[in-house]
Formats: sequence, C-alpha cells, structure tokens
Amino acid sequence: MKNGLKNNYFLILRWKKEVERYLLYVGKITALQCENKEKEFYMKMKQIWVFLTFAIIALAVTSCASKPEVKAAQSARQAALEASKPIRTEPAQRPGWVDSVPDSASTLSFIGTAGRYATATGNHGARYFAEENGRTQLVDYYGTVMSNQARTHASTYGISSDVLAPQIAGQQLNERIAQNVSQALAPREYYTLVYLDTTNREAFEVYVLMQVDKSLVRRVIDNYGQEQAADYAKRAAAEQDAQRKQQLQKASEFFGGNLSSKLGF
Repeated sequence: MKNGLKNNYFLILRWKKEVERYLLYVGKITALQCENKEKEFYMKMKQIWVFLTFAIIALAVTSCASKPEVKAAQSARQAALEASKPIRTEPAQRPGWVDSVPDSASTLSFIGTAGRYATATGNHGARYFAEENGRTQLVDYYGTVMSNQARTHASTYGISSDVLAPQIAGQQLNERIAQNVSQALAPREYYTLVYLDTTNREAFEVYVLMQVDKSLVRRVIDNYGQEQAADYAKRAAAEQDAQRKQQLQKASEFFGGNLSSKLGF
C-alpha cells in the first residue's frame, strides 16, 4: 500500500513537471507569437511610412514638373492668340494693294507695314511705324540700285574704287532721297487688322499705301547726278595721270545726263 502511494506520488510529481514544462513551452510559444505579431505590426507600419514618404516625394516632383507644363501651356496659348484671326479689319474687305503694289506711270508706290501695337494712331501707334517702314523702303531701294549700277559701271570701264566707290555713291543717294523725297512720300490708304492680345486688349497691325510723284524722284536723282558729274569732270581736268584722268572722265559720264534713267527709273 505504501509502495503504491509512493509510486503515485512520484507519478504526480512527474506529471506536474511535465505540465510545468508544457506550460513553459506554451508560454514561450505565446511570447514568441506576441513578439512576431509586434514585429509584423512594426513591419507594416514601416511599409506604410515608406509608402507615404514616396508618395510625398512623388507629389513634390509632380508639382515641380507641372510648372514647366503650365508655362508650355501658356506659351501655346500665346502662340495661338498671335496666330488667331483678327476680330475685325478696317476696312472690312482686304484692299488689293496690300498684296500687289500699284504700278503707275506718274506715281511711285510703297507698302509700309507694322506689327501689332497697342494703339493704331499717335507717335507710338501702328500707323506711324508703318509709314516709317514705307519711307525706309524708298530710301533703301534707290541706295541699293545706285550701288549696283555704279559697281557694274566701274567694273566695265576699269574704274578703281578710290575713284568711284559704289557703296559711297549709294549712301550719298540715300541721304539725298531721305532729305528731299521721303517726307513727300505720303500715306494714301490704311488697312488695319485688329487682334486681341493675351490680356484681351486690342492690338493693331497696319498696312499703308504710300505714294509720291515720280517726277519729284527723278528730279532729285538727276540733280544729284549732275552735281557728281560736274565734280568728276573738274577733277579729271586737273588730273595729270593719264589712266586716272580717264577713270575720272568715265565716272563723270556715268553720273551725267539723266542718272534716273540709268537707274532704270
């Protein structure tokens, strides 16, 4: 009986140890699971933080990148406005002289142009600058023709540039035309196109038909030619070198007579 109780006692102790070991094992497992859950929670929070960080960075980059896109859109709008059709024209129908310069036996014509200005009239308006453009065309045209014809004449007769300088001759005629003809080139008609700028304000683009009496132009050119011919003849008469004397005489012949006709006028 005693031995049986003794055996039962040891059996109970054994089972107690086994239970304690089992509970300790379960405790460790539970602790490990809790630790894993904490780690899992931490990893999830870390992932969320990384995601939010990249989202903020992406938003900032997108915001910065959008600025050039906005500027590009504004530039495109500006180009579209500049390329847009006018809201009206004055007169309503486009005159024929805008695209084809009138030709007349008695009248010389030029078409002055000006880009878009805030006003049509006044010293800073589109009409003023269109008229100045027309006068510049007149002066430059005859200066260029003078230079080309003088160069051809000098080459044909072997006249050296220190006797007859084509570029100087052209500049001199430029000055004479500017002084005596350009202000006589009068505006006859205007054609105005009215646009809207980026601020929805009106902007004016102008064409102007400008004309001058051809007889006035001929007279100015021929008077200039006669003065030059007389000067060259005087220099030729005083020249001792035969070759240079001949060159001066040929230069005098070029300017003499009707210089305007030699310039194809």
